[in-house]
Parts: sequence; C-alpha cells; structure tokens
Amino acid sequence: MATGVTIASLDWGNRTPDKFIDSAVKNANVLNMFTLIDGVKSKVQVPIFDGTLAWGDDFCTFDPQSTASIDEKEMTVSNFKWGFQNCKESLQTSYRSVLLKKGANNAETMDADFGTWVYDRFSKLASQKIVEVAATEIKTELAADADVIDDVHGLDITEANILTAMAASYKKLSASLLNQLFGGADREYKPAFFMNAKMMQYYQLAIAAKYTTVYDGWAEGNIMPYLGMDIHLFSTLADSEYIITNPSNLVMIVDDYADVNAINAEYEAKVSSDYLWGQFTIGFSYLKGEDIVWARKA
Repeated sequence: MATGVTIASLDWGNRTPDKFIDSAVKNANVLNMFTLIDGVKSKVQVPIFDGTLAWGDDFCTFDPQSTASIDEKEMTVSNFKWGFQNCKESLQTSYRSVLLKKGANNAETMDADFGTWVYDRFSKLASQKIVEVAATEIKTELAADADVIDDVHGLDITEANILTAMAASYKKLSASLLNQLFGGADREYKPAFFMNAKMMQYYQLAIAAKYTTVYDGWAEGNIMPYLGMDIHLFSTLADSEYIITNPSNLVMIVDDYADVNAINAEYEAKVSSDYLWGQFTIGFSYLKGEDIVWARKA
C-alpha cells in the first residue's frame, strides 16, 4: 500500500539525500495585482459605481441634474481539492529509509528533508493551478462579452513583429483606457500588458534590438514599460495572446484568502500513512469589459 510516492529503481549508494531538483512551476505573482473579494461561498454581486455632473451657469438656481449610478456584476466561485497519501512503506524500502526514525509505530512516514520539500512543492503546484484557473475563467468570460475590445491580429507573434502587434493594440485603447493612461493615475490603475513568459522574452529582445543605447536596468533583466504601460507576466495566457487592462480591473474572488495555498495533514496510524490535502474555493472575473483589449491570433 505504498501510495503516493514513487521511488525510482536505483542502486543503493553514497548520495546527498537532502538535495532535490525541482521542476519549474509557473509564476503566480500576477494574482497579487488583482482586486480581491474575500468571504464568498458561492456567488457575489459586485457593485460598479459611476457618476456624471451636469453643469449650469446660474449661481442662484439649484438644478440637480447630476447623477450617480450603481450597477452590479455577478461573480461566482468553484471548489478545488487535491489529495495525497503516503504510506511509510514507500520510503522504508528505499535508500532514504536510513533517515527515518526507528520503530514501526512512530508517525514519521517521510524524512524531514523530503517532507519539507513535499509541502513546498505542493504549495507551488496549488499556485500554478490557481493561475491556470484565472486564465481559463477570464478568457471564457471575455469570449462572451460584447463590450470587450477584440483585437484578433491573426499573427504568430515573434521577436520580429511583437512591437508592431502591440502598437496596433495600443491604437485600439478606448477613451476610458487612454484617460487612465494619460491622467496620471497610480500605476495600479493604469492599463498594462499581461502576457506569458515567451511573449515577454520576444518583447525584451525586440526592445533591446530597437534601442542603440542600453536603457537603465537592461542588464538586470528589468522590463521596460511600453508607452507608459507596464508589462506583467500572466504565465497561463497562450502564445500570441495578451490582455491590456488596468490590474485592478481583474478580480479574484475567494472564500478565505488566507487558506488558498494551505496544506492540511493528518497521520493515520492504522495504515501508517500521512494524508495531505488542499482545498479552496476561488473564482476569477473582471469589472468592466469595455476596459479590456484582448489580443489573440484567432
């Protein structure tokens, strides 16, 4: 019943047992820029405020024609759960058994180094899943939203044409997005580009080739803004695809933000196993479709 851990068939030998080579996990920092709505069990009606002023020129007349409005957008969440079971026998028959505590009845099923690595690894994978859910749910909603500014460029974007594509998308910015960009708003509320790592690489190479003098931070890999707009990594967007919007327009809805990456653990003595699991309730959306340019090949 050695569930959970697969040990490769290797000869016993002199190894450094606390060294692990981790496979790459995609970046989840983009989520920190989203507007957060906490405490949602199923769905929430998010208010969207607006207001207009009607002007007159008679100081002695009160003409209350200015207006304020409240609209709503419904956003929902879904449940996600993963589970892992490890029986002590998994490591007992491997070279790592020398690191386990003595005795068949102790609660240690994984040595300390491997256990620490497992917790860290599963936390990373949970973050990767959340970023995948973010891209899927936001793009599904974009596809059905007539207010979104579509930019179907039909290109396989490369280093040679990414700046041309971005310039064409820049020209599609709405008056609202341009006002946000030129109005001196905080960077959080300025439109920005969101794209995957391959697209960011093309952008970096294209910018480096375009400038005859090295811009500040180039050697350190800093990402130069494009016409005043920051470039952010959204690792699960597709190649030849990017989104332009202000970061606060994107929304993450959770039941409890504190437990999104939490791992629960329980030892079951009857089967000499550790049970590890994670579960969270989360969803993604955006506030205003008219404040998003969605550029893609098709």
